[in-house]
Amino acid sequence: MNMSNQMANEHTLDSKPRGSQITVVSAKGGAGTTSLLANIAWGLSQQQGMNVACTDLDFITGDLDLQFSVQANNALVEMLQFPDCLEPVIYQRSGLKVNDDLYVFTGYQSGFEQHFWPDVLSMQKVSRFCLQQATHLLWDVPAFCLRDKVGFDTLNSSDIRVVIVEPTLASIRSTNQLLAKLEQSSSTRTLVVLNHTKPEALSLITANDVASTLSRKFDVEIPYSPADMRGGNALGVLAINQKGRNAKALKKLVSLVSGEPEVSKSRLFSWLKGA
Repeated sequence: MNMSNQMANEHTLDSKPRGSQITVVSAKGGAGTTSLLANIAWGLSQQQGMNVACTDLDFITGDLDLQFSVQANNALVEMLQFPDCLEPVIYQRSGLKVNDDLYVFTGYQSGFEQHFWPDVLSMQKVSRFCLQQATHLLWDVPAFCLRDKVGFDTLNSSDIRVVIVEPTLASIRSTNQLLAKLEQSSSTRTLVVLNHTKPEALSLITANDVASTLSRKFDVEIPYSPADMRGGNALGVLAINQKGRNAKALKKLVSLVSGEPEVSKSRLFSWLKGA
């Protein structure tokens, strides 16, 4: 290792992170994890003084770039392959700039063959590096990543874990198993989000059924709104920027992640009345 790489490595390991790591995951694929992560990242980036980095660990079929209408690259894989060479300038050169306070990191590979998968130490170094540049780092952890140590170490080393569940038997069962395992790490906040991926009136499983089976209340419930969510996938128009119940639920989720309490209309009206 040459002198410059050694200095970069010492900088990555010794410098103190300035922000929080947030992992968004579903125990069963197809629950809308990437769409929700994109909306959370955007919402956080709109808060004063916040700089956000979001990353996608699905190197084959990931579509985080489409949510923001940016051109994906393979830079995240290179960062994970050579974590000892990371320097501050690499952050801006490797990240896809969505706005001044939001960068997206992807490692999408051509074809359907995955030639690289990171180890735990590389993930830790890249996470630490990003948190020296950003106030929030979001990892999109696909369900298949939970099969090895990389996924669970990322979850357990996070400051906040956002677990997405949809009202299906398979998702409920897998989420129950995941939450039971995550209980072993009590120092991390875990938010459970119910995402309605089909019309609630047509679902045989109600929100109360899901909550009862999981033995806990949801922190946020995302209503079924295909037009809003489809806008992100097809046009890069995020649901959080639309009007209606969907955007309201997403903004509530952002406030829970950031720790900033929402001001309800009733509280606001009471304040105005008493002013």
